[in-house]
Amino acid sequence: MARTLSDIAQRLVAACRTGDTQPMVQELYAENAESVEPFAGPGMDSRIAHGREAILGKHEWWEQTFEVHDLSVEGPFLHGEDRFAVIFEVEATNRQTGERSRMKEVGVYYVQDGQVAREEFFFTPDQDDA
Repeated sequence: MARTLSDIAQRLVAACRTGDTQPMVQELYAENAESVEPFAGPGMDSRIAHGREAILGKHEWWEQTFEVHDLSVEGPFLHGEDRFAVIFEVEATNRQTGERSRMKEVGVYYVQDGQVAREEFFFTPDQDDA
C-alpha cells in the first residue's frame, strides 16, 4: 500500500520530535533525494546534499556537532498533494565552540512516488543581521 502525503509527513514529524531521524531518512527518502540549505555551512562544499547517503551524513554531522537542549517541531502543514512544511525551533550548544544558540527554520518537503524527493530549509536571520 502506497503511503499518503499525510502518512509521510506525520512519520517525518514524529521522528524529528524524538530525534530518531536516521531510520526515518532510510525509510522515507528517495535514493536520489536532495536536501537544500539556505547556504553552505561549516565543512560543507555545497548547500545542496545529493542523495540519501549525503542526507544521512548531514544528520550524523548535526548529531555529532550539537547538543540539543530544547526542540520544538510544529506541523506538518500540508500543501496540495505533493508537499508539506514543518517549523523547527532548536536551542543547542556547538560541542566544539561551546556556543549556545537558538535557531528557527522552516523545512519544505516535496514528495514524489511516495517518497521525500527534496527538502528545502528557510531560516530567520539574527536580529543583528537584519
